[in-house]
Amino acid sequence: MAFSFSNFLKSKKEKLPTEVIPKIDYKGGTKFAESPENDIYLDIEELGGFPFIKTVIIGTFSTKIKRVGCTLTFIFKNDSITLNSDNTDIESNKINNTNVFYTEIDFELNESEVERIKNEKVVKIQYNFKGKKLSLNTI
Repeated sequence: MAFSFSNFLKSKKEKLPTEVIPKIDYKGGTKFAESPENDIYLDIEELGGFPFIKTVIIGTFSTKIKRVGCTLTFIFKNDSITLNSDNTDIESNKINNTNVFYTEIDFELNESEVERIKNEKVVKIQYNFKGKKLSLNTI
């Protein structure tokens, strides 16, 4: 039986994020927006009688923010709504054995904003992080 160190020392080729992301079957939310490198899952939920938006970014986007949080802007045809994150600390987590990250962020909103988001056509959403912007078209 022959043993080759050259096969043992070869690094395994990591798949590209564009190969991995479409194969992820995320069941924790509704797919709301996408780009070639990121998918956004978004659901409007209620806790203690107060509405909030739960979002998850799955893709190449990665961040670690302390004390300042971020904003999420829903862009309509002629107007927009900007929401502030519920938590000021935001951190992406790497998905095992990939170059893909998982970032969960909740946002505060009121009932009138809930109705607008549900009833009007959202054209694009944009996250604004400290020094970074992430824009995606809705699906």
